[in-house]
Amino acid sequence: MPSVIPASTLINSSISNGMMNPPTNLPPTDSSVPSYEGIASKHDSQLMQHMFRAFVGKALDDKSSGNVAAYEDMRRQFSIRPDAKDAPSSIQIQNLLSALTCNVSRLDSSCSSLIMSILGSVWVSRDESFVRCYTKFLGHLLSAQSTYLPLVMTMLIQHMCYQSNSLAIHYEHAHMALKYVLDLVPRAHSYLYSCILEEFPYKDESILAQMTYISNVLSICEYVPSLKGPVLHAVIDKIIQVDVEIQVELDIEDDEDSDASDASDDAASDVLTASALYERHADASEDLTSSTLLNDDPLSPVDTKQTLLQLDQLLYILFSYLSKNLNQSRDRYVVYNSLIRSFVNTVLKTFRCRYTQFLIFWASQLNPEFTDIFLGVLTEVCLNPSQPYTLRISGAMYLGSYVSRAKTLEASTIQIIVGLMTRWMEAYLDQCENELSDDLISKHSVFYAINQSVLYIYCFRWQELRISDETDPMDPRPAEWLPGLEVLHRSVLSRLNPLRYCSPNIVHQFARIAHHLNFMYVYSILEQNRKGSIRDGLETIDSFFPFDPYRLSKSSSIVQPFYNEWRPVPGMDDVEEAEDEPMSDYPLVPSL
Repeated sequence: MPSVIPASTLINSSISNGMMNPPTNLPPTDSSVPSYEGIASKHDSQLMQHMFRAFVGKALDDKSSGNVAAYEDMRRQFSIRPDAKDAPSSIQIQNLLSALTCNVSRLDSSCSSLIMSILGSVWVSRDESFVRCYTKFLGHLLSAQSTYLPLVMTMLIQHMCYQSNSLAIHYEHAHMALKYVLDLVPRAHSYLYSCILEEFPYKDESILAQMTYISNVLSICEYVPSLKGPVLHAVIDKIIQVDVEIQVELDIEDDEDSDASDASDDAASDVLTASALYERHADASEDLTSSTLLNDDPLSPVDTKQTLLQLDQLLYILFSYLSKNLNQSRDRYVVYNSLIRSFVNTVLKTFRCRYTQFLIFWASQLNPEFTDIFLGVLTEVCLNPSQPYTLRISGAMYLGSYVSRAKTLEASTIQIIVGLMTRWMEAYLDQCENELSDDLISKHSVFYAINQSVLYIYCFRWQELRISDETDPMDPRPAEWLPGLEVLHRSVLSRLNPLRYCSPNIVHQFARIAHHLNFMYVYSILEQNRKGSIRDGLETIDSFFPFDPYRLSKSSSIVQPFYNEWRPVPGMDDVEEAEDEPMSDYPLVPSL
């Protein structure tokens, strides 16, 4: 180790020589940049700062004259890794940054190599004093040289990405610097969102990479509220890509399982079941709590089960973020409206989405006004003839599933929605009941979708749709039903024959419940349809109901309190009912 060079000796030598190199008669150093080793007093510290400023100024002057030796030596100080043998100390780098901060007006595009080295240097892992100095340099640089804005913003957002050796404090340092730059340089806001999108991890990256980045970009929204809507949409878009991929993989697995139905019991044990998933996820959840977010051993989603874990974790992060913003934040309506827009623009139009839609399912039940907004959106999509028919069918499925499954819905709200749907059905029958067509399911697909949703709602919400005199439980009169619900009688008897084209499972369950509750007997129609299906083939509309039971382990704890589970109809014995029913090719469905 070279002997300590007194500050006064260095300064006197620098002044006499016109630059800040150490005198030649002193022990050699590794760099022409002044060394700060051994300087302890406040007075010596101030002198050293003056010395560094003089050195930086002279290095930039020499560069302008064509002598780049000192400039390159200065640039090299930022390129050396802190753990390298010849690495300069943090104090030395910090003093260089302070000196450069005083010369930012001279750091134009001709100094881009130096700026690139500074931006690529290690800084988030250094001490607080260094981080504050580095942050100050960035702010002053961008105030004087706005051409570096894209580079600086990209660098700061890249520090929000997962690194195996990062600690929580490192991300805090990155957020501190980003907030400072955004406050000091308003123009930086225009680059922020594009940088966030650019650095999003690919969907096949590790769980921790996804979790870390999404957590960090949601944290950015706390000090940049204008980003909440766009970032929320971007995060949902990324999550839905994982969601859809899982459903495709599960469908493939289901097909393979069906083809291998005669395989051995050992092979069957590998099939993904809910209980197996819960066990695997329970173990993983213990290792992926917030306290171990930055573990050095990230999991890679190499199969469907791992991808399910990834989706569960990502949804849990977003549920937690929305919980804070929708329950306490003053701009909760802004956040909710952003969620609605994301639902309409992305989720509603995405086929095979299985879990992402539960964000709006849950959020809409946090506030009665949110519920009204969501139901208004769904009814507008479903019943508005100006909407594309594919979107209307999706809206009908969502409306039926939501009214059936949303636990917080009041009976009056359920009755209003069903009333809107049955009035639309009646108007449609008035107009189209006698139309002939070779392809009924194509021409009247929206009608069948709305019929199917009403049947589905009836199976779940028959109690809310029945109006009886509770003051006299011994009243022998039959129960009265919601006015307008009788249109189902007209509908199932019409030439459009919805029971033929709706999902057999839903139709059969409706038939059993309606018969048990003395609302309607439709088994003769089902028998006719069965014979027609044998002759002409069975074609039905899509039976996708988006709020079917939620099977992700960790995030289900948020959804379940708002979820209406299937409850058997009291007094309806499955065996006895099955014995009374005519034979059909439709499978019995004990529960939905």
